[in-house]
Amino acid sequence: MVRATETTGRGDGARAVRAALDAGSERVVVWGGDGTLNEVAGQMLGTGVPLGVVPGGSGNGLARGLGLPLVVAEAVRVAMLGTPRDIDTGLVDGQPFLNLAGVGLDAAVAERVNTGNLRRGLVPYVTSVFQEWRTFEVQRFRIRLDMAMPVDIEAHLVVVCNGQQYGHGALVAPDAAFDDGLFDVVAVPQVTAARIVRHGWRLFAGTLPQVPGVYTARAARVELSQAQPTPVHLDGEVFEAARSRTFQMRPRSLRVMTPG
Repeated sequence: MVRATETTGRGDGARAVRAALDAGSERVVVWGGDGTLNEVAGQMLGTGVPLGVVPGGSGNGLARGLGLPLVVAEAVRVAMLGTPRDIDTGLVDGQPFLNLAGVGLDAAVAERVNTGNLRRGLVPYVTSVFQEWRTFEVQRFRIRLDMAMPVDIEAHLVVVCNGQQYGHGALVAPDAAFDDGLFDVVAVPQVTAARIVRHGWRLFAGTLPQVPGVYTARAARVELSQAQPTPVHLDGEVFEAARSRTFQMRPRSLRVMTPG
């Protein structure tokens, strides 16, 4: 038996999944963007119940990173008949994330996109980037990886990555893997006009780590702090500001249907 549930706001997806799991469902399929996937998957961690994904967002960063079809009919086929794959997830402040968690400029952009009644797509997103970039100030971040000594970095944003991209092929961590048990941490220095002209294309070419001043590292636990309380986005959904956060890896905690 197949049961369909429409979601209209935050929390609907979580309630629907809990009801499905309580009823003994053998599979959950979600049609939506990264934020909806985050909410649904958060209820399925560690259950072993496969999650099928039909990409329905604007960027679909998780789906693209997993190589899922973007055409609905093909995505439904994979969701029902594909190969189960156990992937890592992240946890910060009690909130799970599947793809990316960002503090700084990208969280400000996500907030503008989510609250500005903008149409979805690459163009509104890029427009929001430039609008925030004009006034967003560089911050000094302290980053501690696993048990190593902390490092201080001035950056416009720090991204803790389980997956490779924001969506639309914007590869912030091109070498990240969903099942290696490690985050890829990327800190981007001040985004100047000169850097945009000279290196902006690298975000889509998969060579962002080659930009001078970009900091990259890998760890299973990341402690991140800064002087001013700053929001964080988890898979594009923005959460309240804080001065410090700890990101923890949860290896192979979510089963997802993939093309195999």
